[in-house]
Amino acid sequence: MPAPAPAPHPPAAPGHRLAHPQAANDLLMYRLNRLIAVAGSLVVRLCEGGYGITRREWGLMMMLAQHPGMPPAELAQRLGLDRARTSRAITSLLAKKLITRDAMPGDRRQARLSLTAAGQTVHDELFPQVKALNQELLAGLSAEAVAGLDQTLADMQQRAETLVATRTDVPRTYRLRGGRHVD
Repeated sequence: MPAPAPAPHPPAAPGHRLAHPQAANDLLMYRLNRLIAVAGSLVVRLCEGGYGITRREWGLMMMLAQHPGMPPAELAQRLGLDRARTSRAITSLLAKKLITRDAMPGDRRQARLSLTAAGQTVHDELFPQVKALNQELLAGLSAEAVAGLDQTLADMQQRAETLVATRTDVPRTYRLRGGRHVD
């Protein structure tokens, strides 16, 4: 007589996978990256296919629409980008005549960036499309779940910023020197 089949494992409590990850699919940052990769691909298609700009350039343009006259270093900091990538995106947007770079009086090394009229037009056309994609993504959630997600994301952002500021045990990156830093 065959042995009885083992009883199925009871389903894990909600959040158990995130709290006790056992595989890549259980890791919060991995799941968020996958979400961004899938949903973000639609934004990339809108940006590149519809307007000839990259997603990074779009991020700069959104920030400049909110904060005209922002210096490049502050723009990089607010977007969480390194200065080299930000500089390349700024150079590209300047060449496309979507932003202006105005030197500061008295110190030509310092500059303020703003959208041109053409850049503002791109922003004003593209933002509602990106907003609609975001709303479609949230459409499957209740109003309470959306409010909870909003608060959770704010809490997690604050926690991430605290971790970055306090976790001195995590090695720094040295990409310009080929990877890991060795003293």
